[in-house]
Amino acid sequence: MITGATAVYGVVGHPVGHSRSPEMQNAAFAAAALDAVYVALPVAPGRLDEALRGAHALGIEGLNVTVPHKRRALAACVDLDPAAEAIGAVNTLRRTAGGWEGFNTDAPACESLLAAAGVGPGARALLLGAGGAARAACFALLRLGADVRVAARRTEAAEELVQQLRTAAPDGGRAAAVPWGALEAEAGAADAVLNGTSVGLAGHGGRLPAVPFRPGQVALDFVYGETDFARAAAAAGARLVTGEQILVRQGALAFTLWTGRAAPEAVMTAALARPHPTTARAPEDGSGGPPGAATR
Repeated sequence: MITGATAVYGVVGHPVGHSRSPEMQNAAFAAAALDAVYVALPVAPGRLDEALRGAHALGIEGLNVTVPHKRRALAACVDLDPAAEAIGAVNTLRRTAGGWEGFNTDAPACESLLAAAGVGPGARALLLGAGGAARAACFALLRLGADVRVAARRTEAAEELVQQLRTAAPDGGRAAAVPWGALEAEAGAADAVLNGTSVGLAGHGGRLPAVPFRPGQVALDFVYGETDFARAAAAAGARLVTGEQILVRQGALAFTLWTGRAAPEAVMTAALARPHPTTARAPEDGSGGPPGAATR
Protein backbone atom coordinates (compact mmCIF):
# COMPACT_ATOMS: atom_id res chain seq x y z
CA MET A 1 0.00 0.00 0.00
CA ILE A 2 1.25 3.47 -0.89
CA THR A 3 1.06 5.95 2.00
CA GLY A 4 2.45 9.34 2.83
CA ALA A 5 5.57 7.59 4.13
CA THR A 6 6.28 5.72 0.89
CA ALA A 7 9.54 6.74 -0.80
CA VAL A 8 8.98 7.70 -4.44
CA TYR A 9 11.41 7.01 -7.29
CA GLY A 10 10.94 7.18 -11.03
CA VAL A 11 12.26 7.51 -14.56
CA VAL A 12 11.98 10.68 -16.64
CA GLY A 13 12.04 10.57 -20.44
CA HIS A 14 10.06 11.18 -23.61
CA PRO A 15 8.46 8.84 -24.47
CA VAL A 16 8.60 6.77 -21.30
CA GLY A 17 5.26 4.96 -20.96
CA HIS A 18 6.76 1.77 -22.39
CA SER A 19 9.64 1.69 -19.87
CA ARG A 20 10.11 -1.59 -18.02
CA SER A 21 12.08 0.03 -15.20
CA PRO A 22 8.94 0.36 -13.00
CA GLU A 23 8.33 -3.42 -13.12
CA MET A 24 11.96 -4.14 -12.42
CA GLN A 25 12.52 -1.66 -9.60
CA ASN A 26 9.17 -2.28 -7.91
CA ALA A 27 10.00 -6.01 -7.84
CA ALA A 28 13.34 -5.15 -6.27
CA PHE A 29 11.74 -2.91 -3.63
CA ALA A 30 9.25 -5.66 -2.77
CA ALA A 31 11.99 -8.29 -2.48
CA ALA A 32 13.93 -6.00 -0.16
CA ALA A 33 10.78 -5.23 1.90
CA LEU A 34 11.19 -1.50 1.28
CA ASP A 35 8.30 0.96 1.50
CA ALA A 36 9.02 2.47 -1.90
CA VAL A 37 7.45 2.85 -5.33
CA TYR A 38 8.89 3.56 -8.79
CA VAL A 39 6.89 5.23 -11.57
CA ALA A 40 7.36 6.41 -15.16
CA LEU A 41 7.26 10.19 -15.46
CA PRO A 42 6.89 11.63 -18.98
CA VAL A 43 8.83 14.88 -19.41
CA ALA A 44 8.66 16.64 -22.76
CA PRO A 45 11.83 18.05 -24.37
CA GLY A 46 12.50 21.52 -23.07
CA ARG A 47 10.80 20.94 -19.72
CA LEU A 48 13.41 18.87 -17.90
CA ASP A 49 14.77 21.70 -15.76
CA GLU A 50 11.39 22.58 -14.27
CA ALA A 51 10.49 18.90 -13.90
CA LEU A 52 13.62 18.17 -11.88
CA ARG A 53 13.11 21.23 -9.70
CA GLY A 54 9.53 20.13 -9.04
CA ALA A 55 10.54 16.53 -8.35
CA HIS A 56 13.07 17.71 -5.76
CA ALA A 57 10.53 20.04 -4.16
CA LEU A 58 8.04 17.16 -3.97
CA GLY A 59 10.54 14.98 -2.12
CA ILE A 60 11.16 12.36 -4.79
CA GLU A 61 14.15 10.34 -3.56
CA GLY A 62 15.76 9.28 -6.83
CA LEU A 63 15.31 9.26 -10.58
CA ASN A 64 16.58 7.52 -13.66
CA VAL A 65 16.99 9.66 -16.77
CA THR A 66 16.51 8.37 -20.28
CA VAL A 67 16.15 9.63 -23.87
CA PRO A 68 16.32 12.53 -24.64
CA HIS A 69 17.41 14.03 -21.32
CA LYS A 70 20.71 12.40 -20.29
CA ARG A 71 23.00 15.24 -21.33
CA ARG A 72 20.66 18.03 -20.24
CA ALA A 73 20.29 16.49 -16.75
CA LEU A 74 23.97 17.17 -16.09
CA ALA A 75 23.30 20.88 -15.55
CA ALA A 76 20.68 20.15 -12.87
CA CYS A 77 23.17 18.39 -10.57
CA VAL A 78 24.95 19.91 -7.59
CA ASP A 79 27.51 17.09 -7.65
CA LEU A 80 28.62 14.48 -10.20
CA ASP A 81 30.37 11.13 -10.02
CA PRO A 82 33.59 10.91 -12.10
CA ALA A 83 31.96 8.84 -14.86
CA ALA A 84 29.07 11.25 -15.37
CA GLU A 85 31.43 14.22 -15.40
CA ALA A 86 33.77 12.63 -17.94
CA ILE A 87 30.98 11.31 -20.16
CA GLY A 88 28.89 14.46 -20.04
CA ALA A 89 25.67 12.52 -19.42
CA VAL A 90 23.66 11.47 -16.36
CA ASN A 91 21.23 8.58 -16.11
CA THR A 92 20.74 8.36 -12.33
CA LEU A 93 19.88 11.10 -9.83
CA ARG A 94 20.00 10.81 -6.05
CA ARG A 95 18.33 13.33 -3.79
CA THR A 96 20.34 15.38 -1.30
CA ALA A 97 19.17 18.31 0.81
CA GLY A 98 20.94 20.74 -1.49
CA GLY A 99 19.87 19.23 -4.83
CA TRP A 100 20.48 16.26 -7.11
CA GLU A 101 23.63 14.16 -7.20
CA GLY A 102 24.25 12.86 -10.71
CA PHE A 103 25.66 9.44 -11.66
CA ASN A 104 26.22 7.45 -14.81
CA THR A 105 25.45 3.78 -14.16
CA ASP A 106 25.26 2.97 -17.89
CA ALA A 107 29.05 3.06 -18.18
CA PRO A 108 29.95 0.60 -15.39
CA ALA A 109 27.07 -1.67 -16.43
CA CYS A 110 28.33 -1.71 -20.01
CA GLU A 111 31.93 -2.20 -18.90
CA SER A 112 31.19 -5.20 -16.71
CA LEU A 113 29.04 -6.92 -19.34
CA LEU A 114 31.57 -6.33 -22.12
CA ALA A 115 34.40 -7.63 -19.95
CA ALA A 116 32.38 -10.77 -19.22
CA ALA A 117 31.84 -11.19 -22.97
CA GLY A 118 35.60 -11.12 -23.55
CA VAL A 119 36.24 -7.53 -24.62
CA GLY A 120 39.59 -6.36 -23.27
CA PRO A 121 42.84 -4.57 -24.08
CA GLY A 122 43.53 -4.36 -27.80
CA ALA A 123 40.00 -5.34 -28.87
CA ARG A 124 38.68 -3.37 -31.84
CA ALA A 125 35.16 -2.01 -31.33
CA LEU A 126 32.70 -0.21 -33.58
CA LEU A 127 30.25 2.05 -31.73
CA LEU A 128 27.13 3.35 -33.48
CA GLY A 129 25.76 6.66 -32.24
CA ALA A 130 26.93 9.73 -30.36
CA GLY A 131 24.22 10.38 -27.75
CA GLY A 132 24.14 9.69 -24.02
CA ALA A 133 24.18 5.88 -24.29
CA ALA A 134 26.98 5.96 -26.88
CA ARG A 135 29.06 8.22 -24.66
CA ALA A 136 28.72 5.78 -21.78
CA ALA A 137 29.66 2.89 -24.08
CA CYS A 138 32.73 4.69 -25.41
CA PHE A 139 33.87 5.46 -21.87
CA ALA A 140 33.44 1.79 -20.93
CA LEU A 141 35.34 0.57 -23.99
CA LEU A 142 38.23 2.95 -23.36
CA ARG A 143 38.47 1.81 -19.75
CA LEU A 144 38.73 -1.76 -21.04
CA GLY A 145 41.63 -0.74 -23.27
CA ALA A 146 39.75 -1.17 -26.56
CA ASP A 147 40.49 0.55 -29.87
CA VAL A 148 37.17 2.31 -30.59
CA ARG A 149 35.73 3.52 -33.89
CA VAL A 150 32.70 5.80 -33.52
CA ALA A 151 30.22 6.19 -36.38
CA ALA A 152 27.22 8.54 -36.29
CA ARG A 153 24.94 9.91 -38.98
CA ARG A 154 26.33 13.34 -38.14
CA THR A 155 30.09 12.93 -38.38
CA GLU A 156 30.65 16.09 -36.34
CA ALA A 157 28.78 14.50 -33.41
CA ALA A 158 31.07 11.46 -33.52
CA GLU A 159 34.11 13.73 -33.66
CA GLU A 160 32.87 15.72 -30.66
CA LEU A 161 32.33 12.51 -28.66
CA VAL A 162 35.81 11.25 -29.49
CA GLN A 163 37.43 14.57 -28.64
CA GLN A 164 35.74 14.68 -25.23
CA LEU A 165 36.35 11.07 -24.25
CA ARG A 166 39.71 10.32 -25.85
CA THR A 167 41.57 11.22 -22.65
CA ALA A 168 38.74 10.55 -20.19
CA ALA A 169 39.60 6.91 -19.45
CA PRO A 170 42.96 5.88 -18.00
CA ASP A 171 43.53 2.38 -19.35
CA GLY A 172 45.15 2.97 -22.72
CA GLY A 173 42.25 2.68 -25.13
CA ARG A 174 42.07 4.74 -28.31
CA ALA A 175 39.11 6.34 -30.08
CA ALA A 176 38.57 7.80 -33.55
CA ALA A 177 35.54 8.94 -35.54
CA VAL A 178 34.77 7.18 -38.83
CA PRO A 179 32.26 8.06 -41.58
CA TRP A 180 28.79 6.56 -41.34
CA GLY A 181 29.31 5.20 -44.84
CA ALA A 182 32.23 3.10 -43.60
CA LEU A 183 30.03 1.23 -41.14
CA GLU A 184 29.94 -2.08 -43.02
CA ALA A 185 33.72 -2.28 -43.49
CA GLU A 186 34.40 -1.22 -39.90
CA ALA A 187 31.92 -3.77 -38.56
CA GLY A 188 33.62 -6.52 -40.51
CA ALA A 189 36.96 -5.66 -38.90
CA ALA A 190 35.58 -5.23 -35.37
CA ASP A 191 35.73 -7.65 -32.46
CA ALA A 192 32.67 -5.93 -30.96
CA VAL A 193 29.84 -3.86 -32.44
CA LEU A 194 27.68 -1.72 -30.16
CA ASN A 195 24.39 0.00 -30.94
CA GLY A 196 24.26 3.21 -28.93
CA THR A 197 21.62 4.83 -31.19
CA SER A 198 17.88 5.13 -30.53
CA VAL A 199 17.07 3.00 -33.60
CA GLY A 200 14.71 0.25 -32.45
CA LEU A 201 13.45 2.38 -29.54
CA ALA A 202 9.66 2.41 -29.23
CA GLY A 203 8.33 5.60 -30.82
CA HIS A 204 11.55 6.32 -32.73
CA GLY A 205 11.79 5.62 -36.44
CA GLY A 206 14.71 4.83 -38.69
CA ARG A 207 16.75 1.76 -39.48
CA LEU A 208 20.42 0.94 -39.16
CA PRO A 209 22.40 -0.25 -42.17
CA ALA A 210 22.84 -4.02 -42.25
CA VAL A 211 25.73 -5.05 -40.00
CA PRO A 212 27.78 -8.07 -41.21
CA PHE A 213 27.97 -9.90 -37.89
CA ARG A 214 29.99 -13.12 -37.62
CA PRO A 215 30.20 -15.99 -35.14
CA GLY A 216 32.06 -15.12 -31.95
CA GLN A 217 31.86 -11.37 -32.49
CA VAL A 218 30.44 -9.44 -29.52
CA ALA A 219 27.27 -7.45 -30.22
CA LEU A 220 25.76 -5.10 -27.62
CA ASP A 221 22.42 -3.32 -28.05
CA PHE A 222 21.41 -0.61 -25.60
CA VAL A 223 17.82 -0.85 -26.86
CA TYR A 224 15.92 -3.77 -25.36
CA GLY A 225 13.38 -5.96 -27.10
CA GLU A 226 13.69 -7.87 -30.35
CA THR A 227 15.39 -5.20 -32.45
CA ASP A 228 16.68 -5.77 -35.98
CA PHE A 229 20.21 -5.33 -34.60
CA ALA A 230 19.74 -8.00 -31.92
CA ARG A 231 18.03 -10.44 -34.27
CA ALA A 232 20.78 -10.12 -36.90
CA ALA A 233 23.51 -10.58 -34.30
CA ALA A 234 21.88 -13.67 -32.81
CA ALA A 235 21.22 -15.18 -36.24
CA ALA A 236 24.90 -14.77 -37.18
CA GLY A 237 26.12 -16.47 -34.01
CA ALA A 238 27.50 -13.33 -32.37
CA ARG A 239 27.76 -13.16 -28.58
CA LEU A 240 24.82 -10.87 -27.87
CA VAL A 241 24.69 -8.56 -24.85
CA THR A 242 21.05 -7.52 -24.72
CA GLY A 243 19.41 -4.29 -23.72
CA GLU A 244 17.67 -6.23 -20.97
CA GLN A 245 21.02 -7.18 -19.47
CA ILE A 246 22.15 -3.55 -19.51
CA LEU A 247 18.81 -2.45 -18.06
CA VAL A 248 19.14 -4.83 -15.12
CA ARG A 249 22.81 -4.09 -14.43
CA GLN A 250 22.50 -0.28 -14.54
CA GLY A 251 19.23 -0.52 -12.57
CA ALA A 252 20.91 -2.63 -9.92
CA LEU A 253 23.63 -0.01 -9.54
CA ALA A 254 20.98 2.71 -9.23
CA PHE A 255 19.09 0.66 -6.61
CA THR A 256 22.25 0.43 -4.50
CA LEU A 257 22.97 4.16 -4.85
CA TRP A 258 19.47 4.98 -3.63
CA THR A 259 19.07 2.42 -0.86
CA GLY A 260 22.59 1.50 0.25
CA ARG A 261 21.69 -2.19 -0.24
CA ALA A 262 22.85 -4.84 -2.65
CA ALA A 263 20.34 -5.15 -5.49
CA PRO A 264 18.40 -8.41 -6.02
CA GLU A 265 19.48 -8.77 -9.66
CA ALA A 266 17.87 -12.20 -10.07
CA VAL A 267 14.51 -10.74 -9.01
CA MET A 268 14.94 -7.82 -11.39
CA THR A 269 15.80 -10.15 -14.27
CA ALA A 270 12.76 -12.30 -13.53
CA ALA A 271 10.51 -9.24 -13.56
CA LEU A 272 11.60 -8.47 -17.12
CA ALA A 273 10.85 -12.03 -18.21
CA ARG A 274 7.13 -11.47 -17.61
CA PRO A 275 4.99 -10.01 -20.44
CA HIS A 276 4.73 -6.23 -20.49
CA PRO A 277 1.35 -4.69 -21.47
CA THR A 278 2.84 -2.15 -23.89
CA THR A 279 5.14 -4.64 -25.65
CA ALA A 280 2.92 -7.75 -25.74
CA ARG A 281 1.54 -6.79 -29.14
CA ALA A 282 2.60 -7.15 -32.75
CA PRO A 283 5.68 -5.02 -33.47
CA GLU A 284 5.45 -2.02 -35.72
CA ASP A 285 7.85 -3.61 -38.20
CA GLY A 286 5.73 -6.75 -38.48
CA SER A 287 8.59 -9.07 -37.50
CA GLY A 288 6.57 -11.11 -35.02
CA GLY A 289 8.46 -10.17 -31.83
CA PRO A 290 7.90 -7.31 -29.40
CA PRO A 291 8.98 -3.85 -30.52
CA GLY A 292 12.16 -2.37 -29.16
CA ALA A 293 11.95 -0.45 -25.94
CA ALA A 294 13.94 2.17 -24.16
CA THR A 295 17.08 1.48 -22.19
CA ARG A 296 15.22 2.38 -19.01
